[in-house]
Amino acid sequence: VLHLYVFDPFWHSNTTRICRFPKTGALRTRFQLECLADLSARLETVGHHLCTRVGVSTAACFEELCTDYVVNAVFAFHEICSEELAIERKVKEVLRRHSQGPLRLFWGFELYHRDDLTFDPARSKGAFNSYTGFRKRVEENSWVRPTSQETPVFSTGAGCAVRWPKSDTQLPTTCEVMGATYDPAFDPGEEKDDRAEFRWRGGETAALERVRTYIWEEDSLGLDYVGATMTTDPAKSCMRDKAMSKLSPWLAHGCLSPRLLYEEVQRYERERRKSKGTYWIIHEMIWRDFVRFASIFAGTSIFKIGGPNNVHPTWRWSSDMEMFTAWRDGKTGFPFVDCFMRELKTTGYCNHMGRECSGWFLIGDLGMDWRMGAEWFESVLVDYEPTANWYNWTYRCLPAATRGGGAKGLLVDAGNRLQELGILRWGTQHDPDATYIKRWLPELASLPATVAREPWRLGTNEPGDGAREAGGLRPVPSGRFNVNRPKLQVVLSMGFEESAAAIALYRAWDDPDAAVALLLREAEEEAAGGSEEEDDLARAI
Repeated sequence: VLHLYVFDPFWHSNTTRICRFPKTGALRTRFQLECLADLSARLETVGHHLCTRVGVSTAACFEELCTDYVVNAVFAFHEICSEELAIERKVKEVLRRHSQGPLRLFWGFELYHRDDLTFDPARSKGAFNSYTGFRKRVEENSWVRPTSQETPVFSTGAGCAVRWPKSDTQLPTTCEVMGATYDPAFDPGEEKDDRAEFRWRGGETAALERVRTYIWEEDSLGLDYVGATMTTDPAKSCMRDKAMSKLSPWLAHGCLSPRLLYEEVQRYERERRKSKGTYWIIHEMIWRDFVRFASIFAGTSIFKIGGPNNVHPTWRWSSDMEMFTAWRDGKTGFPFVDCFMRELKTTGYCNHMGRECSGWFLIGDLGMDWRMGAEWFESVLVDYEPTANWYNWTYRCLPAATRGGGAKGLLVDAGNRLQELGILRWGTQHDPDATYIKRWLPELASLPATVAREPWRLGTNEPGDGAREAGGLRPVPSGRFNVNRPKLQVVLSMGFEESAAAIALYRAWDDPDAAVALLLREAEEEAAGGSEEEDDLARAI
């Protein structure tokens, strides 16, 4: 057996079609290299070897293999999307021309085996009208194959494992793999960012350790798990630490079998308890299958601007790179979008809700060509898989193109005005204290929660108002005093206590902006004073 991984330049040093992002960015490249290092080490323990080739196309690599060896068969997983299928066809053609053995493909990425479906995903449109319909079909009529059928048995002895002399002597670096597409500005490096809950390390060893720790040691599946798509329950937030399993990068790279995870969840239910969390994590593995099999039916339409349902807005798609760059870098001025985009750029990950909200915003509020966003996700996501990315954009985000629209086919004040209030509702429900926003947008850390989510509330004074114009701040009132009730409500809506807000508004001559600034300054001074007292106490002790 010759175990082979090809760093095909098409994937590793190529760019996306529209925005020219690296097809595989630095974060995912580093994760892949860690996966391969772990795979190599695990193969060595059973007397086998991993061969790699850098800087050569998959087809050219197989041309050399067919010259050097008699190839009995080539084994790989089935792929779904057009670019992957094009490379499969090239490999098949090389094998055919050299009269070598066949390319044998297997269904291993999915939870349910394609042969166990009761419908043909290439022909059955009805199976993909909705996720719920698909889920009911597979839950009622299909079964999950046991992992005992996919556990490898390695042959040992002389000649059982081949080390190809043309393979690389060692794994390349991230920069060597990416070539000219490598940009250090988009490479956060190997160290975990202090704001991130988790830093992924590639490979099956780390994947199995995460399963053991999250499910069994910490009992987080039963106690903490909310899940990526559980966004409607007002009592749960997927933005808390441990609310997500964070297993998706290992699933996407084949380091963790979804069937093994399924068996672990079933064992947990037998040995500990059933819960909404145990049901929901399986629900989300079925969602992976839904987008995977639905993409077989949708074909290349998931890469076209109208998507499978040919959706088009009443306004013209924008390709304004300045506006897009602000979205990509988390600098739109809308914190519930910006926090996710900064996390994504830094770690290669944000939760499913963050991806959806950012996608809706890009399409429905900025009016941007959604494929630019999908290309950025393709480049930066550490858990990227083409159907999970592109089908999700068309199925979950593209419908935002059916809302909004103003004169001359343009969105109303795109980039400065929300076309609808969805992201504000989600932010209030899932991040009520603005903890997540403040984690990734430290410039908002001193603001009350409501203002941190909606900082434009600070611009509330009417033209001609202003404490400075009125001669500065009044002294603190000593008796009864009156303030403008509507303006007091503005300050209260930002999360301040009523008596403090009323005094500040009085002192600021009924100017809400100046009142908020005064309250924030007083809070900072109080915090600083408390810190000094604590330092004094610490020195005394």
